[in-house]
Amino acid sequence: MTLEEAADALNPITGGATDASPMSAWESGRRRTGKRNRAGMCRLHRERPEVLFAHQDGAATSVLETSGTAVVVKVLTRWTDLIEAMVSVCRRCA
Repeated sequence: MTLEEAADALNPITGGATDASPMSAWESGRRRTGKRNRAGMCRLHRERPEVLFAHQDGAATSVLETSGTAVVVKVLTRWTDLIEAMVSVCRRCA
């Protein structure tokens, strides 16, 4: 689903006028999702908020651990986190 399609599907649920721009900001972690849009996104994607918004709430790792996922993945939402992770991998290989 593209951001435009997601916004078009979300608006009838929330009664809002969201477009791709705020959805992109939510997805990347540049902006936090408000209460109404969180509820709408959960309904749209049929998923719990602690799973959908773990990257915003800083709980991505713990959600994956408690869901029984064998491999824990850290969701990187900021450029600085990505650089830090890349440097860490390079140090281990050296």
